[in-house]
Formats: sequence, C-alpha cells, structure tokens
Amino acid sequence: MNYLRMPSKGRYTAGKQVSRYEADSENIDIEYKNLEDQGQHGPCSNCTCPLGDKKALVIKILTVIVVFGVGLVLGFVLRKTVYSNETVEPQKQVSNKTSSLYGIKQDYDRDLSKNIQADLQDVYNYEDHMDIITRCVHMSGVGSANKLLDYVEEKWATFPFNSVKVKRYNVTLSYPNYTNMDANLVTVQAENGSLIFRSQYNTSSSHPEYLPFSAYSPSGKISTTKVIYGHFGRVEDLQLLKAMNISLTDSLLILRYGRIHPSNKVKNAEQSGAAGVILYSDPADYSNNQSTVYPNSWWLPGWAIQLSHVRYHLHGDPLTPDYSSITGVHHKSEAKDHFPRIPVQPIRYDDARFLLSDMAGDIVPNSWFGGLNITYRTGPGYIDNRQVRLRVENMIQERNISNIIAVVKGHYESDKYIIVGSHIDSWIQGGVDSGSGYTVIQELARTFAYHVEQGWRPRRTIIFALWDASKYGQIGSYEWVQEYEQQLMAGAVAYINLDALIKGSHSFSAASSPLLINTILEATKTVSLNCSGIPWCTEDSTVYSQWLRSSPDEMYNRPKLQNLGDDSDHAPFYYRLGVPVLFPHYTFNETAYPSLNTYPAIGALEDTKDYVEKFIDPNYALHISMSKVLADVILRLSDSAILPFDLIGLIHTVEKGSFLLQDLDKTLSQRGIRLKVTDNAIQAIERFCNVVFDFDTLIKSLNRSNLSEFDLYLMNNKLLHLSRAFISEVGLPGHSQYRNVLSAPNPDNIQEDFIFPGVTWTNLELFNNTQLKDHLSEQISIIVLCINRATEILKDGMIT
Repeated sequence: MNYLRMPSKGRYTAGKQVSRYEADSENIDIEYKNLEDQGQHGPCSNCTCPLGDKKALVIKILTVIVVFGVGLVLGFVLRKTVYSNETVEPQKQVSNKTSSLYGIKQDYDRDLSKNIQADLQDVYNYEDHMDIITRCVHMSGVGSANKLLDYVEEKWATFPFNSVKVKRYNVTLSYPNYTNMDANLVTVQAENGSLIFRSQYNTSSSHPEYLPFSAYSPSGKISTTKVIYGHFGRVEDLQLLKAMNISLTDSLLILRYGRIHPSNKVKNAEQSGAAGVILYSDPADYSNNQSTVYPNSWWLPGWAIQLSHVRYHLHGDPLTPDYSSITGVHHKSEAKDHFPRIPVQPIRYDDARFLLSDMAGDIVPNSWFGGLNITYRTGPGYIDNRQVRLRVENMIQERNISNIIAVVKGHYESDKYIIVGSHIDSWIQGGVDSGSGYTVIQELARTFAYHVEQGWRPRRTIIFALWDASKYGQIGSYEWVQEYEQQLMAGAVAYINLDALIKGSHSFSAASSPLLINTILEATKTVSLNCSGIPWCTEDSTVYSQWLRSSPDEMYNRPKLQNLGDDSDHAPFYYRLGVPVLFPHYTFNETAYPSLNTYPAIGALEDTKDYVEKFIDPNYALHISMSKVLADVILRLSDSAILPFDLIGLIHTVEKGSFLLQDLDKTLSQRGIRLKVTDNAIQAIERFCNVVFDFDTLIKSLNRSNLSEFDLYLMNNKLLHLSRAFISEVGLPGHSQYRNVLSAPNPDNIQEDFIFPGVTWTNLELFNNTQLKDHLSEQISIIVLCINRATEILKDGMIT
C-alpha cells in the first residue's frame, strides 16, 4: 500500500547490524571471536605439550601457590582498609558504593533532545501525512476509516517498535440515513400549505459518505408554528425567555453554536420542554461578520454546516459505560441517560437567515444579536403563521472500531508509560481536526523510531496511540483506558493529547493539569520562533516568548494556561484515572476575536488540507514547531531520572480550591448554615501544601551523583501516585464518569473545568438548608480524605 513517500530518516532497515553499545543486549545476539577455533587452527595449532614434562608441571604448581598466597595477603590488607573506612565514615562509604555501583543510569539529555528536534524538519513529510488523512471522510466503523487504520498498522510495523497492536471494540455509533436523501432536512410551508423553503447542504461525488447530522440525535418528525430563537441555549438564555413569559414547551428551538458544547444546549432545551432543536453557526461567531469568506479567507461561508455529537454523558461506549466493550461482554439494551430524546439537526447559516427572518415576538436583547443582517426576535412563531417541519432520520448501529497502539519499551522502567495520542476518525476531511494531530504524531513516531534504531532507548515506555471514534465522545480512548485501567493507574506518567493541534497561527497555547505545567513551559523554551511576519521577533525569541507575550498570566509570571474541558481524548485519563495530561495547540488571536470559540471551519466540510495550507500553516512551520516542542516534552517525561512534575503548580491549584471553600463558607453563613468540615478542609489543604513544598525543596536540593536507582524508584513512586490520591472510586455526584475530586468539567458546559467539582457544581438554590448542609458536608469530607491521602503518600505516613 504505497500511500506515502517514505521519509529519508526513521526508516527501519530490516537486518541492519547494530553494535552492542547501540542496542539493548537482551534483544540482540552478540558475536564473539571463536576462541576454540583460534586455538585449533591458529598460530599454535601444530604445537604439542608433552604430558611427561615433570619440570614444567612443577613450575606451574609453584606458580599457582605463589599467586594464591599473594592474593590472600592482598585480600587481607584490602579488607582491613575497607573495614577501617566503614568504621570511620560509614555513611560516606555507603554513598560512594551507591554512586559507583548503582548510580543513575539514564537522565534527560538536552543534546539528545536537540538531535531529535533536528530530525523533525522535513516539510514534505508533513505534507504527505496531511494528504493521506484528508483524502477521505473517515467515519468510524466503515470503509475509508478502516483502510486508513490498515495503512497505519502496515507502516508502523516497519518501525523498530517493540509491538504494534490493533485493539478492537464493539461499540454503539450513530449515522445519518444514507438511503434517504430527503431525511435530515428543515422545510417551511406557508399558511396555505405551499412549500416556501427547504434547507440545503453541499453534496460531493468525492465524499458521498458526508451527510449533515447530529450524532446520537433520535429520529423524529416535528411540524409546528411554535419556533423560538434561544441564543446559545445556555441555562441563563432559556431562563430569560421564561422570564419574558415565553413558554418553551413543545417548541422548536433555533440555537447558535458556541459558548457551550452542543450537547449542553440540547440537554437544556429538552429539560425546558422543547420538542426539537435546530443548530447553526452564526456569522457573528464564525465569520466575524466578514463579507470575505472561504475559499478566499478562513471564515466560515454561509453554505457550511458544523457537525457534532449531542451525547449527554461521555462514558465511552454508551451501552457498556462501566467497563470496556471488548468482544463478548454484555451490552445494555438501551442507554436512556446518554442520548437526547428530542430530534436535533444542524443547518447552514444561510438557511438560518431565512428561518429567523419575519419572526414574531419581541426584539431580543442587544447581546443576542448575531451577524445575519436581520432583526432578531424571540418568537414564538412568525408574523405570517408559517409552519416549520423538522425531519431527522438517524441510525444507531453496533460497529467494530480499532485503536492502533505502538510501544517503545523503556530500558529501566518499562512499567511506566508516557502515552501520546491523536484520533484518526473524522466526519469531514478534517485538515485541522484530525489532520494536524495525525500529521504530528506520525512524525514523532517516525523520529523516535529512528533514534531507537540508532541505539537509544527511553528510560520509560513510550506509547503512540491512534484512537478511533473520538468524534462520538472519545469512545476509542475511553474503551482502551477502561480495558487497561489497573495498569494505567499504576504506571501512566502522563497523557499528551494531539487533538486539533494547529487551529490558528497567532501563538502557541496549551491546557494542562497542574503537574505538567512546568514541563510544557520548559519545552517551549527549547524551540526557536519562526520570526517570519513578526515585527518584535529576534534571533533569541522562542515559542515560549511568543506565548508569554500573547497570553501573559501576571499572577504567576508565566503564560496563561487554558481550560482542559471534556470531549477530547485526555478526558478518560485525567477525569477517570487522575493521570496528568497535556493538551497543546497553536491558536488564533483570541483577544481580537473574543466571540470565536475555536477555528471557524470546525466540524465543517471546508476543513481541508487546502484550508490548513492557505490560511493557517502554509509552510507547515507551526506543525514543525509543535513537533519539536512535543519531542522535548516526551523526552523529559520518558528520560528524566526524577519525574519532572510541577509540585508548585499543584500547590497553586489546591490553594485556589481553599479560597473557593472560604468564599462558600461566607455564602452559607448568610443562610444561617455553618459547616464544621470546612475548617478541617482548609487545615488539611494548608498541611498538604507545606508537605508538597518541602518535598519539592528536597528534590531541588538533591545531589544527583549520590542517588541510586532505588532512591529514584521510591521518589518517583510517590510523585506518580500523588495525582491518583484525588480519585474517588464512587465518582462525583450525578456524573459517575468523573472521579477526579480535584478537577472536572462543568456539567452545564463541558468545555470548562471546576476545581473541587463536587462542591462547586452545587446549585445552592436547589436544596433546603438541611439537604444543602448534608450534601456539602459529604463532598467536603471527600476532599479532606483525598487531601490527607495525598499528604500521606509524600510523607510515607503509613510506615513512619
């Protein structure tokens, strides 16, 4: 399968000879000189040694006796000297033994990092990878996606990985009804019954598998005159409509993409009594009210339609939410809590313009106006009493999906894992999503494989993973995490998420859990900035300096980190298992475009290779810079003798939680509620922060020349399990898929995080005082238990 021009570096040549120094001795046959043959056929092969030569024999015996005697004397003298040294300075002598016999075997090497980064600059490789991933629409479980998976498996099998596995799962997916081209449409009839409007979408003979739909929306038909404009569909938006005496019961809500996840919009609409939802991308948000749009700029054109899933709970496979959907396991008969009960359909904003024109009702608040060049009104209905019909026909099917897992085993800590993942599926061509992540992970895999071939092997195991069915709510990664939960809880050092990596050209940015903040900051300092088109840039400028200039965090004197949120492949690692995660990307100027949640063509057919090369990264310079940053991150995490975790970043996060608890205490006191457990929590946090600070100080003051591998094991084991201490086995209230007590997504907007979510999620207005006191006391108690557990891990509290 010759999809890709093979790169000049990283190509594995089978049978290539390697020296003992270059390779792991357990995996290679070492060739020795044949000493026996040399004795038989060498220079002395014709000589004989007569057995009767007694004089020679006596000389040999005397020689042996003399040598033995001298050895005894020397041994006695040396033993006495050693014993004397141990008696005078026993601790020093032990340290010397440790340093010489059991010293640190492998540590992060900046020179090696430079060499790896230097091998990531071939523009043609990035272009080839992008071409491969964007040729087809890769719907999970069907033809083109499966062919791409086969291609990657075949390609990675040529690299010197320790293993390349395909992990298959039987899961429940959603598809549009391809057999009925009249399904998934919105039509409008005049009062006399004549058809006056029919929604449209681009069709393509090159991509017949593309049809606009909202995954997991049920099929259904709605015919109503009660059409209402609901802005972004947030809780506050729908509450405002109710305050205006507009009933949402049995209505058809038209909602804009943006601000919150589409699933949250649909859930809010369903809970408000709506009968159906129409979604569209308003030009105020995705076109910046520009007259010039794609293909002449990166702004979304009026004919584009954004696709997304609308699942409510992201547990992986909807019918096996509590365990991995491997072959033969039981599937539930239905998943009532996971899917909407009302039909949902996305449309073009050109079509939304027609539907929102001539509406009845009041003019909306100024903040609700969009960019359709119409007078936005709330409804319900129209001034001419027209009737709107929504027809959705989707299919729920069980399908086999596949993840590809490539492993480079660690030389000294093979049971510790750095996982680098990107998803392979898309419902569009996906230049940004999933093209940019796929392109970068292919180059990282190639380059690290090349250096393995040259004799290097990481200290810890590196895993490259390509996930399937990510667009359906990270099903592929979730199933893998559930299958290997025990191994990952015990050994996963970090997960690095490569989803939609290059979604703008303004600056590098990142979201990170606390323990990896310093790792990404330091890695961005190792990569020089491409100064093209940047007036302030100098030869000393780095990716870090641009990031700091673009998005400064004055509180911590570093670049600002973004929210992790849910609905990407880091979620099961962090929110379920507590594995530290990193989610980097290049982004657009968010200050200049505050209404733009993400790049304009997200989820649209216009997200192509051409889109990336024309408007985001023409020369793949950003892909190259990102690859270099990530290569250094991977090397720091895999090779550093002491795990490079940011303990001060963890302190800052927990301290924020303490401030939140203090603010909550003040709010509750106004209702006459006093929680004793709050004081316990604040004291536990203070104790924890002191212990963490002392541990961090200890690490920074260590003389590494005196450390043994056993010392490293004890220290790294504490660091590794620190983040696991915050995992609650029962899960967070109402959302058992989230088990991380320290941080979890906002249930009303899974695109943002909350600290101490079991407490900060709580809507105080939904409880009476007794219920509120019991609920919060329980959740704060869980925080105290987790904080104490983390403290005891660092202090060895169980045995000291």
